[in-house]
Amino acid sequence: MIRAYRATVTFISPLLFLHTMKKFTLLAASFLIASSANAGIVVAHDNFDGTSAGFSAGWATDITSAKNKPSLTNTDGNKSLTFGSNNDRAAYWKLAETQSGGIIVDFSFSYTGTLGNNDFMGLWLGDKDGPSIGLKSNCGNGSCTNDLYVRTVGTDGPWLLGSDLVAGQSYHLLGYLSKTDDSEFYNSFAAWMNPTAYEMTSLTGADKVATGASKIKSVSEIGIRTVNIDNKVKVSIDNLRVSEVPEPASLSLFGLALAGLGLASRRKRG
Repeated sequence: MIRAYRATVTFISPLLFLHTMKKFTLLAASFLIASSANAGIVVAHDNFDGTSAGFSAGWATDITSAKNKPSLTNTDGNKSLTFGSNNDRAAYWKLAETQSGGIIVDFSFSYTGTLGNNDFMGLWLGDKDGPSIGLKSNCGNGSCTNDLYVRTVGTDGPWLLGSDLVAGQSYHLLGYLSKTDDSEFYNSFAAWMNPTAYEMTSLTGADKVATGASKIKSVSEIGIRTVNIDNKVKVSIDNLRVSEVPEPASLSLFGLALAGLGLASRRKRG
């Protein structure tokens, strides 16, 4: 016996379809914008408030160090990662996903003790000789009182003006590493000390921009290098984040989609 079945087909009106797609596109665009509240999408982060000096998300490896593993310093219930000895790879981690586009790094920084000339703690990207940002006290040789630097290559500054740091005070450092002029190597590193919310989202108004082609095409590892840390000086970092910057094409596609939906809606009403 052959049985016949009736198929039910639901038709959606063009207006309802447009409305649904508009809501979906707006939701997707809102998600992208929210994800890039600091102009980037966070790919790895840690606030070091766990029980060990490891990362909480986005990393392929736990913290690694050459000799003495950095300690966790607890201040009023808040933990930070603290360094008190010197090593080119005092701590380093593998990213879960290699980055080859724009990269944002931001973290809070503080120190205790009395800085001399050229006390150094740099967060490097790619390798220990790659682009870096951090502490290089008194312009290295004592020629000025600026303590923060950023660079794409080399062993010197440039320096962030007005960065005469005070012991025990926390500072927020933001760095944006990118490739300009169709370079295959990272060649621009913008840096901010205590950036405003607008500066974090717009990546404008940098305190210093270092230029010059590095030897780094992509970043799969980041680390901390410490040099000339004097006795009784300890440097700490906290709330470390690594973010990828969305390609302009991604935002453009959302803009085109919204524009297209708006045009279709106007035609429907007309």
